[in-house]
Amino acid sequence: MAKSFHFPLQKVLEFKKTIEDTQAIALKKSQLSLDKESGHLNNLTQKKDALLNVKEDDCINSENLSLNKLQISSDYVSQLNDKISSQVQVVEKSNEIVDKERDDLIEASKNKKIVEKLREHQLTDYKINNRKKETTEESEVALRVVSKKKNYSVIQ
Repeated sequence: MAKSFHFPLQKVLEFKKTIEDTQAIALKKSQLSLDKESGHLNNLTQKKDALLNVKEDDCINSENLSLNKLQISSDYVSQLNDKISSQVQVVEKSNEIVDKERDDLIEASKNKKIVEKLREHQLTDYKINNRKKETTEESEVALRVVSKKKNYSVIQ
């Protein structure tokens, strides 16, 4: 019976798989963070839009809009604009992190694939060599059987 295939770099392959899994987890976390920050940006934008729509309706329907109320509204819109612009920067930074994590995952996958291809080639070579050995052994057995039959028939 032939011995089973042993890949000498199996631990390296397992390590590469672990690295790939870690990179996939990091990418997922960064994508979740990006989604959260994008949602926060959308909420701020919706607040601003809703406030501006309400203020337009108040201006049309209300004649007693004081200068003080107008200043407060303007300040609030200005604060929302500042928050939106800072949140846009946060979203852009999160997007850069996601891109970096994606590139790292692709690189880790490539490295793992290299070792997997090496394993496949070695396994193929092992199978070919194993078949050659079995064929040679079967041929030797067949030759012995034939030669024994010839010797037996010559003796009789």
